[in-house]
Amino acid sequence: MTQRIVIVGAGPGGLATAIRLAGRGYQVDIFEAADRPGGRMRGFSLGDYHFDTGPTILQLPRLYDELFASVGLRFSDYVKLVRLEPNTRIRFWDGEYLDLTSDTAAFKAQLARFGSELPAQFERWYIEHIRKYKVGYEPYLATPVRTPIGYLKPREIAAALAFRPWESLYDHFKRFFHDERVVYALAYQAKYLGMHPTACSSIFSLVTFLEFAEGIWHPIGGFRALAAGLAKAATDVGVTIHYNRPVKQVIVENGRACGVELADGERISADGVVVNADFGHALTHIIPPHARGKYTDQKLNQMEFSCSTFMLYLGVNRRWDELPHHQLYLSATIRRNDPLWAKSAILDEEDPSFYVCNPTIVDPMNAPSGHSTLFVLVPVPNLRYQVDWPVVEQRYRDLVIRQMGKLGFHDVERHIVVERRYTAETWRDEHHTYLGAVFNLIHSWSQLGPFRPHIRHDGARNLYWIGGAVHPGSGLMTILEAAKSAVHFISEDLPLAQPIAIGR
Repeated sequence: MTQRIVIVGAGPGGLATAIRLAGRGYQVDIFEAADRPGGRMRGFSLGDYHFDTGPTILQLPRLYDELFASVGLRFSDYVKLVRLEPNTRIRFWDGEYLDLTSDTAAFKAQLARFGSELPAQFERWYIEHIRKYKVGYEPYLATPVRTPIGYLKPREIAAALAFRPWESLYDHFKRFFHDERVVYALAYQAKYLGMHPTACSSIFSLVTFLEFAEGIWHPIGGFRALAAGLAKAATDVGVTIHYNRPVKQVIVENGRACGVELADGERISADGVVVNADFGHALTHIIPPHARGKYTDQKLNQMEFSCSTFMLYLGVNRRWDELPHHQLYLSATIRRNDPLWAKSAILDEEDPSFYVCNPTIVDPMNAPSGHSTLFVLVPVPNLRYQVDWPVVEQRYRDLVIRQMGKLGFHDVERHIVVERRYTAETWRDEHHTYLGAVFNLIHSWSQLGPFRPHIRHDGARNLYWIGGAVHPGSGLMTILEAAKSAVHFISEDLPLAQPIAIGR
């Protein structure tokens, strides 16, 4: 007899977990509030313009290949990827720019403009990170989280100490590169975590290395197509996805999760429940108060959540084929590392750093011929910090439109056909993101690894989390790794008599 697992939410973590569970022989049902898969990356359309929401960068395609191969499928049959060149263009406060690229010879040639010794320093850094990847990725990112004591293995500690994991990401790169522009360019991946490089652990330099080593990719059709591909694969291996079926509450009886109650009152029984909803929102809305465990309101208030983002989604009647897919402007403000500025808790209304995605140059089907979609991201305070968005929104939008000229998007205003904006309140209200904190819990030392919420919920048996709140953290790459860990824990707690092991 099989075990039935209910998953709340069809985000990428929920879909990846469902695929792996179904491949082992579990009966899996996903209940999704929206009319399509993807969770925060489900995207939207404004007429003939189609936009991604959530992630815009895909790393390590082999993780998707491995996920699909685990159930006998080929990822390339479901999603087509294109490799980007350059990975990202970083433009600095002084007008200079640096193209991050997997062509390391070309990258070193660029570095020579900033200092004659920098190419050799980059070579030294790169070689060190080949070793760091071998030491760090598998035991710390790609395996189920252990207790704090479980990480006290002498061999692992000795190997890790050589890479100074106690350093900040900023201090790590400063040891190699004297030019602060280069330091911030190579440390910008801290923004994937909603953090400042001076507050982010140097262990995340592995992300910088992986982008150099294996590139950045884009799914044709956007991340909406990636979500659709994951959902199609899930249904092909037997998962049932119920759209437009929001979950009102997880049912917990006698200390055990035994199903969910839907918004329409229907109760669905299950042997285990996986929550792929935003961590803070789910705790305060769908986990029963008696089953929250240590995550009381007081505990949540003590936890550190990431910044939010101000988003502009623009459909425009021209193209910028000469500009890269990914661009980031780093203003001089990023050099401020006092606590409130470092956590983006102050709204920069003078010269904010920002990111622009220009996907139409490689994926023209998201807009009419000769037109483009652009989306702009600006880190802004989450809702713990007071910003009167109804008052601020229009003038902040106008500021961001002017800022876009710094990345080569001149006269954008007169080309806009359609437009939509997100504030921290939009993320909270439309995507049920706690505090509008789009990167979830920050990755401070007190919230890393075994100190993050566990995939196994501590307030009820057979209740599990998947998503950016749990180890190894936020981002598609890490969430895919978390899905493997979730299935590991579920298999231990709810073993099948005879696992099917599709595709193995």
